[in-house]
Amino acid sequence: MKNAIKRMKNAIQEIIEEIPQGRIFDSHYVINKLISEHSDVYLLFACELINSQETPKERDVTAYVNSQISLKIGDSDLATRVELDGEKAEFWSDNIRGNANKCAGWRKK
Repeated sequence: MKNAIKRMKNAIQEIIEEIPQGRIFDSHYVINKLISEHSDVYLLFACELINSQETPKERDVTAYVNSQISLKIGDSDLATRVELDGEKAEFWSDNIRGNANKCAGWRKK
């Protein structure tokens, strides 16, 4: 699992580094870039999560994996969570299935 996490962190960092400083982006942007440009990393990370004992079996697997990726974005020192009126902002954008739903918003440092 450690290798999958390390590879995911590196891929996320690479994606965020390409974003101009000060720009706002959302988790769906990073997830879509992972799938299109780092699909092996995305799949390895997903497989490791699915096979771990920590994965809630009753949840939508894709939603769970993508929520874990969002947490990894938050662990990055390249972006901060966007806040509005002192609360974490939720963005509305299309997920990997093309369905609009909420996700975290980030600002590139």
